[in-house]
Amino acid sequence: MDITKKITDSVDPSLNHNGYEIVQVRMIGGKHQIVAIDIDRLDGQPVTVEDCTKASYLISAILDVENFIIGSYNLEVSSPGESRPLKKLGDFERFCGKDVKMELSISINGKRKVSGKLLRVEQCESGSFVYLREESGIDSSEVGVPYGDIKKASVKRF
Repeated sequence: MDITKKITDSVDPSLNHNGYEIVQVRMIGGKHQIVAIDIDRLDGQPVTVEDCTKASYLISAILDVENFIIGSYNLEVSSPGESRPLKKLGDFERFCGKDVKMELSISINGKRKVSGKLLRVEQCESGSFVYLREESGIDSSEVGVPYGDIKKASVKRF
């Protein structure tokens, strides 16, 4: 199992219980690693320095007990920032109405990168779809993207 998945699986339940969720976990560096964890608040409020401190203590205690990171490391807990990554289907539902950009594993209308206003998420027997209103010049069109074909997505920064 991937180390970032192990960290997420062991830490996320305690964070959820305390009002937070993991947005992403990144392992940075070689000899001396950095475990970088972006968190978000479950109530939708902006993440504060105090939130990062509280989450850092929780995460550190769990990682010390689990002890599956080999060698020394520094733990960095932070907010995902303005260009928040969208990872889970629930992220797309939560940020409906926001401007997003997506990188796709398939081509839609001849493009692998799309951006626009996130309209809705629909789930059906054939899978989940994310819909956005793509703006290009004077034209705008609604685009449906299969959730499984989204390689990378984030809320657009302005």
